[in-house]
Amino acid sequence: MNNLQELYQKIILNHAKNPVGYGTVPHANCVGALRNPECGDEITVYAEVDAQRIQQLGFTGTGCVISMASASMMVAQLNGRTLADARQLWENFQNLVLQKDCDSDQLGDLAAFASLHQFPTRVRCGTLAWHALAEGLKEKGEVFDG
Repeated sequence: MNNLQELYQKIILNHAKNPVGYGTVPHANCVGALRNPECGDEITVYAEVDAQRIQQLGFTGTGCVISMASASMMVAQLNGRTLADARQLWENFQNLVLQKDCDSDQLGDLAAFASLHQFPTRVRCGTLAWHALAEGLKEKGEVFDG
């Protein structure tokens, strides 16, 4: 394993063991919950969105290291961002895990998922929290995904 892979593995494990934003959001006005039927991972994402900005973001659930780490990194990256910025990051992250062109400089710790495309069944784990957020925003009339 090369040094970059080791670093990425440490980043993912750290986020899974010490997740950022684990818990509900007291004033959430968007809630999205999804379950990955292939593996049983379950994620609920809570967002307080005001004036086209994600004021606070959190999540609860159970799942594999990949889904928990991705949810943690999503919260760390999106708290305080505008919905437009969040959409752009989500698109960039999707491109990364699907091995399409992306701006890896924008991704921060999310770049640790660069090799996820090698494990197609795990891509759903890595994007589960993002899809849950998109579901919650859809209920509010916001288009986040697609």
